[in-house]
Amino acid sequence: MTQWQKTLVQYLACRAKLLVADSDEITDIMQTEQGSLPVVEACSRLRRRLQEHDMQPVRGRLDVLELGVERLAAREITVRVKVREWHMYAWEERTGEQEKVRDARITLICQEDGSWGVAADEVVRVLPSREIEELPVAWTSEEEERAVAEKPSQTYVYDRIAAVRYAELWWNSYNPAYRHFDDDCTNYISQCLHAGGIPMKSTGNRATGWWYRGGNSPGAVWSYSWAVANSFRWMLERGNPIYTEKKESPYELTIGDIICYDFEGDGRWNHSTIIVAKDFFGSPLVNAHTVNSRLRYWDYTDSTAYTKDIKYSFYHIL
Repeated sequence: MTQWQKTLVQYLACRAKLLVADSDEITDIMQTEQGSLPVVEACSRLRRRLQEHDMQPVRGRLDVLELGVERLAAREITVRVKVREWHMYAWEERTGEQEKVRDARITLICQEDGSWGVAADEVVRVLPSREIEELPVAWTSEEEERAVAEKPSQTYVYDRIAAVRYAELWWNSYNPAYRHFDDDCTNYISQCLHAGGIPMKSTGNRATGWWYRGGNSPGAVWSYSWAVANSFRWMLERGNPIYTEKKESPYELTIGDIICYDFEGDGRWNHSTIIVAKDFFGSPLVNAHTVNSRLRYWDYTDSTAYTKDIKYSFYHIL
């Protein structure tokens, strides 16, 4: 095993420890101008969140699922690593767990003394696929008012249990009845809602309705609201064709409800999750795709995409 490989193994072992406690070892491995890595800060935020509620991380595990070298130079190595992170936390005599699969690009650099350090550990960001790229759709206030006025009576009964079962079944895999996208979060959430009995509203116009057809074939087509987080959020805001009640707090939601995220706070909504459970204090736990996650805390403070400007929208599905 080469020296850089030993450093990578040591770093990943430290990352596993970070799921439970601070690690001074990782500080010695990091070689960053910022002083810390975003992933380390994200782990610290999660631990603080638990401790603020008198919960303690008790066990953590990091399993390497895939690993490959992307760039190999004399003094700099870039590897792509897919890992499954799992940790358990406790409150009094009760325990909970959370897991996610993280696809990251880790850069190691060689120092003057011949030692290696980790300079970067970043989630592999995927640009929205052109297949699901949303074209600009301007809704005038008159069109918004007409959409609400023409809202038909609700004809379905939402089966929350069925939606959550689907979310649990496919949280880390992909239903072959649908296309799978690199940026798959909203496609997955739409499937969950449909599995819960909400019928599609097919219009043939990608900018309207909420629909998907064509299975897993190359000729499959779908509405923007089915697969694009920003369009999906505005559809929920209108409450048509999916009937919703917007809430002020995540604690007003229940299983099967939806949370939308604007990480940068710039008005462009870029993520969606479904509530599958609640913790000991009623805080929602969510499942999601893209960074495939199960029983993750709703606020995403443990995400490297988290910023102080993050905004949330909370929707109770009627």
